[in-house]
Amino acid sequence: MPTDVLIRSFDSANSGANTNETVLTPTAIKTRGITKLRTLQVPDDPRLEAQPLYVSGIGIKGKVRDVVYQATMGNTVFAWDVDTGEMMWRTNLGTAINGTKDIDVHTTNIKWGILSTPVIDRANNVLYTCAWISPDHSGNWKTGQHIVAALDLVTGALKPGKTPLNLHGSTYDPGPGGTVQQFDSSERKQRAALTMVDGAVIVCFGTIMELGSLARGWMFAIDTVNWSIAATWSSTANESGGGIWMSGAAPAIQTDGSIWIVTGNGAFDGKVDFGESVVRLKYSPPKPGAKGSLKVTGWWTPWTDKGRTGGDPEGEGHTAAEMAILKKLPKASSFRKLIHIARMGMPIKNSDWDDQDLGASGIALIESQGIALVSGKDGILYTIKIGAPGDTAPNDLFPDNAAKNYAKLATPPILYTYFAPTIDPAPKDPTALNQWAMNVTHHLHGTPIVWQSTAHGQMHFCGGENGNLRAWHLNTDDSSAYLGCSSAYASPQAVGPQEPHGGMPGWGIALSANGKADGVIWGLIPYGDANMEVTNSRLLAYDAANFAAFSDGSGEIVPLWDSQDWNWSFSHPKFNRPIIAAGKVIVPTYDGRLLVLGLA
Repeated sequence: MPTDVLIRSFDSANSGANTNETVLTPTAIKTRGITKLRTLQVPDDPRLEAQPLYVSGIGIKGKVRDVVYQATMGNTVFAWDVDTGEMMWRTNLGTAINGTKDIDVHTTNIKWGILSTPVIDRANNVLYTCAWISPDHSGNWKTGQHIVAALDLVTGALKPGKTPLNLHGSTYDPGPGGTVQQFDSSERKQRAALTMVDGAVIVCFGTIMELGSLARGWMFAIDTVNWSIAATWSSTANESGGGIWMSGAAPAIQTDGSIWIVTGNGAFDGKVDFGESVVRLKYSPPKPGAKGSLKVTGWWTPWTDKGRTGGDPEGEGHTAAEMAILKKLPKASSFRKLIHIARMGMPIKNSDWDDQDLGASGIALIESQGIALVSGKDGILYTIKIGAPGDTAPNDLFPDNAAKNYAKLATPPILYTYFAPTIDPAPKDPTALNQWAMNVTHHLHGTPIVWQSTAHGQMHFCGGENGNLRAWHLNTDDSSAYLGCSSAYASPQAVGPQEPHGGMPGWGIALSANGKADGVIWGLIPYGDANMEVTNSRLLAYDAANFAAFSDGSGEIVPLWDSQDWNWSFSHPKFNRPIIAAGKVIVPTYDGRLLVLGLA
């Protein structure tokens, strides 16, 4: 039956799986192959960062149609009839910001407009999106402002009574123990996809560049009925950091309305600063006499950066003598004091673990087992307890307390995106997780995909940079068992003496299935480093449940179809992924095209 794709990763839990696909089965793909049905050309900025969305059976221009919606970095939203290729409408929301190294050191982007994936409210026929606009039309990021707009799905017009909301200048008051913060659009990058909860659109922000004390994450709750900013939250209300970007993923929404995010590098005190953390929040809508609010209700924080290697919790790599000074601090000392001591001239040691950035990964909820999965730039899987995430305290981050902190997880952490055959992916000693395999990075820039299958029960999949697609089985005790990997790996042309750390950003994956059967993993991987340059992409389709074996007996995920076999050429969409709906695969590119694919 037709399936709407109204949100990034198909659902609010971030499963990454469309389980209503009956046409694109492994057998059909293997026997018939995949072909291009049509190409939808984007007459706008060609760098498609936002995931496409799909609505079936909607009446537009006198016909019932299946429509694909695409937002662009040129601040335009397009709607096409996916079966005919006819453009239904296009709406521009304002002049986009010009690309510059001040926003991103790698100048692959031409414009900066709608970077995130919108969200669709089908019941009210509205698409919500966040655009970065230049009010004076100069394109200068220093005067840019972020707006949230509500567009009619049928006409593309702004919804009556919903003039775009300007977020610039909004404030967040954390209360006692924190500093009131003011939102400045010129400092923010809005990559995380939008989502909805309790009648509000949730919009999250990271940072455009290294801003020192100005860098911090933000979250907004937009009341869709009263069309107002109902609540704000900043991830670091005293110090800095904690950007919310998650490689484009949306916050995950629990069935009780809890909002789950992952933050990046930054300060942590477990009170008002939540850098490098998995954070659970609760949105309370405004009521007569009471403002709306976003409140932290739980969190878990790993050792940040060099902490796992024996350095201090903040990641400055102190010596044993310096650690002795830090340990003399009262247990209740705030992270601010640790940072202050770190900046008193103590020597800093270089390390390959100085940029853990847990927030490079989105979070996937598996409520049936009461857990959530998250990784990050260290390529390690952390299995979070949804009901009791652990509420890490600053003292838990000292190396001597590692076991105590990791015991708060549902199961010990494991090497997730890559491990050599001779390495135990689940060591008892957390410091044994510090692997630098093949002299390349294995960051996860994405979100694990989860699927309940007949063949293997609860499964999950990941694809890190410079690594393979990997399949895992989730045991009843919440531990993960490795099943197999692909022979194909991401960025093969970026691995070598000239590129000692390999390429970015790894795999962009999605899953289609007919319930618990006929699972197919669709994976996009770059040939080169898609973070530093525009590079060609490769699309592969894999059977998600039936594996072969490599010569050493380990599981091999064998492709059903490979675009490389057909010499397809299209540019890799950094941090993006295909969608699957009603027998079609829709692939965004970095060359201004949406490829609509189907069975040959």
